[in-house]
Amino acid sequence: MTQEMAALELGLDRTILQKMESGVRKVTSTELASLANLYRRDMSELVTLAPLHQDPFTILGRIASNVSPSADGQIATALERLKEAVRIEEFLGGAPRIQPMMYERTAPGDFDTAIMQGKEVAALERSRLGLGNAAISDVAEVIASQGIWIAAVPLPEQTSGLFVSHARYGLAIFVNQTHHRARRRFSYAHEYAHALLDRSKGAEPSTIDNMRTLTEKRANSFASAFLLPAAGVTAALERMRKGGTSRTSSWSYDIFTDGVVHVEVRHDATAQHISTYDVAFLAHAFRVSYEKAAIRLKDLDFIKKTALDRLLSVKEDGRAFMKALNLFDTDDMESQPYLERQLMALALEAFRRDKISRGRFVSVCALAGQDPDHLLGLVMRTKDE
Repeated sequence: MTQEMAALELGLDRTILQKMESGVRKVTSTELASLANLYRRDMSELVTLAPLHQDPFTILGRIASNVSPSADGQIATALERLKEAVRIEEFLGGAPRIQPMMYERTAPGDFDTAIMQGKEVAALERSRLGLGNAAISDVAEVIASQGIWIAAVPLPEQTSGLFVSHARYGLAIFVNQTHHRARRRFSYAHEYAHALLDRSKGAEPSTIDNMRTLTEKRANSFASAFLLPAAGVTAALERMRKGGTSRTSSWSYDIFTDGVVHVEVRHDATAQHISTYDVAFLAHAFRVSYEKAAIRLKDLDFIKKTALDRLLSVKEDGRAFMKALNLFDTDDMESQPYLERQLMALALEAFRRDKISRGRFVSVCALAGQDPDHLLGLVMRTKDE
């Protein structure tokens, strides 16, 4: 951003901003707040003598240069919500924010290692979280419970998400809110893999440009196994009576003849055929897209490559089945107030304990898009309890 562009955004003459920067002219508190908002930095950072370190959140600013002004404003609001939540958390004191464990793995040197590591860590993390093999109803809530800030913001189409690790603000995951529901779920899980495996690296968005890197392949492998666990998919197919063979046999010892008994049963050859609607039901069960469910079936060797090609060639029929049967709606653009809820939970507790003023609470409500009058009445009753 040039000095002229910054001055224009601030509504100031460029010479005034030049004098501010050179120390000739004092800066008012209002101007300081405007500068902090414009540069997406905390006000305290702008008045310290210490040099400013590269803020990984500025990468969102670079990404936002490719979106509309309104979308850029939503990104700025999300960052301000996150930073305000951290400030209130600091007022409350107590133990530091929890963080998920970090899985120490060497950087994958080949495709097979990347895939193996992703699957391995997904199984370990599911076990650690006590998820078993069941479907995850809200993957973003699961990730948020691990002390990670969660937000959906409008990003360019080619960008699916971003994981950020910040010394003060902690861990945060941003996904593209313009993508359909199933893709957002996958993006949350994908970025969570970066939080578990790549936390020490710098922030880098997940885009079409870097999709072929081994760390991105590993994150994709993790997301697939995390959302569609092998044992869970197997159990689902067994309930649907699919995925087996058309012939079963058993071998046993016969105590009477002291010999071997072999029994073979032939089933209807078409009974195990996995159809388009089977994939649709599987996608619904695990809250993923039709395509991801089909690909996972091939990954687990339940179908051959020819069957995968067939199922993907009729993916529109699969989506039509999901819509007709009122299954998981991948096009649903439901609200995603994860970060707002995280902020309001802290603000309510801080106001109840007199850690923030009434005016500060009202400001936080406005930032989170909440009605302050309604919430004030509710929280005042809890203060009297």
